[in-house]
Amino acid sequence: MRKIALATIIILLFFAIGCQGNKETSESKSLESITLAEAYPGDIRKADKVELLDGSSGERKVVEDRTVIQAWLQQIKDIPLSPDPNQEERVGYVFGITLYEGDERKLGFIPTQINGIYYESNPDLDKRIRTFFEQQFGRPF
Repeated sequence: MRKIALATIIILLFFAIGCQGNKETSESKSLESITLAEAYPGDIRKADKVELLDGSSGERKVVEDRTVIQAWLQQIKDIPLSPDPNQEERVGYVFGITLYEGDERKLGFIPTQINGIYYESNPDLDKRIRTFFEQQFGRPF
């Protein structure tokens, strides 16, 4: 009886260890370079509202001028983002951005995290986001 119980425990342990290994492998495979246009669910050219959140103060601005939105998105939508090998959770941000089509929230992101994946900081993207925030909030960041 003890041999059967011991064999069952050993088999369950091997099964549990094997499942954990497969999970890590599948997660690491999903870490690929991406652009904002690729991350956007649909056609990013249809975004017609942007909500900006100053993560340091909590102040929000909503931009609904389609010309301004599309000019800005045109600058940033194809900037390549490389996944950060360190996918440990982080706390805090300065720039929070949410894109809408009408009242439908399509994509929320920060410069280093899109759809739950962390990306390495991209100086070109950071500069363009900072400039847009400064223009919309009317102050330096």
